[in-house]
Amino acid sequence: MFSHILRCGVIEAMPEHQKDWFDDTMQYIAERYEDLNDEQLAQLRTLGERYCQPVQRRAEPVSV
Repeated sequence: MFSHILRCGVIEAMPEHQKDWFDDTMQYIAERYEDLNDEQLAQLRTLGERYCQPVQRRAEPVSV
């Protein structure tokens, strides 16, 4: 899924377009991979959505 996200430019898309893309893609995956249950599909979507979010850097402590 991660390479598909990169190829389709989902990371650079607007949030509403990302949602539409995930809706369509998850429907396709559910139809294509019938052995995945609802919980597994939800986990896969969560991982994909997290992958699309910008990196959050940790604030480094300031030395005095």
